Amino acid sequence: MKYWQRNRNMKNQIRGLLLATVFTLASAGTSQAMSSLISLSKEPVWPASSTPDRNIVYNVTTVARGGSGLLQVVLTAGGLPPGVTVTFSPSVLRFTGNQVTAQTSTMTISCPSVMPTDCFPFTITGTSQRESITITNQVFWTAEFLAVRPPTLFLDLLTNGGLRLRGAGATGKTYQIEATPSLANPVWTPLGLSTADGNGRFTFFTSPAPGMPVRFYRAVTTN
Repeated sequence: MKYWQRNRNMKNQIRGLLLATVFTLASAGTSQAMSSLISLSKEPVWPASSTPDRNIVYNVTTVARGGSGLLQVVLTAGGLPPGVTVTFSPSVLRFTGNQVTAQTSTMTISCPSVMPTDCFPFTITGTSQRESITITNQVFWTAEFLAVRPPTLFLDLLTNGGLRLRGAGATGKTYQIEATPSLANPVWTPLGLSTADGNGRFTFFTSPAPGMPVRFYRAVTTN
C-alpha cells in the first residue's frame, strides 16, 4: 500500500512537471507572437512657411506591438526620382511592452530642384527582425497635371486665433493670396504671396480682419 501510494505520487509529480513544461513553452510562444509589426501609413505635411524650400515632407506612422522584448523597426524608402535623397527622423522606431503603440517618423525628401514626387509610386518599408511591411505611394496625378493644376484652398482655424490657408496648386508656382468680404460685388485685397512645393502644396498664414465677420479667400497665379 505504501509502495502504491509513493508510486502514484511520483506519477503526479511527473505529470506536474510535464504540465509545467508545456505551460512554459506556450507562454514563450505567446510572448514571441505578441512582438509584431502591424501597419504602416503616410500622410503629406503642408509647408511650414509661405516660401518652402526643395524639401517635401511626409509623416510616416508605424503601429506595432513590442511583446516582452524590444521590437525595432527600421524605415527605408525607394523608387523616387534620380538625384533625390530621403531621411527619416528617427530612422529606427523602438517598441517595448505588450500594448499596441503608434509612433510617427518624419520623412523628408530633398530634391535638387522643385520637382513633384507624388507622381512617383515610391515605396516606404518598415523592417523588424522577423517581418516587414511595404506601402506604395498611390499616384493620382501625372507630373504634367501637377504643372498646371488650378489652385484650391483649405481653411484652418488655429488655436491662437489665426488662420492657415492650405493650398493645392501647381508645382513651384507662386500665388497671390487675396481676400474679399463679399462675393456679390467682390473687391479683392492682396494679402501676400505663397510658393508651392514640388507637389503643389503651399501654406499661407493670416488673421481675421477686424469688423469683418465673413471673409472669402482666393489664390491667383503670379508666374
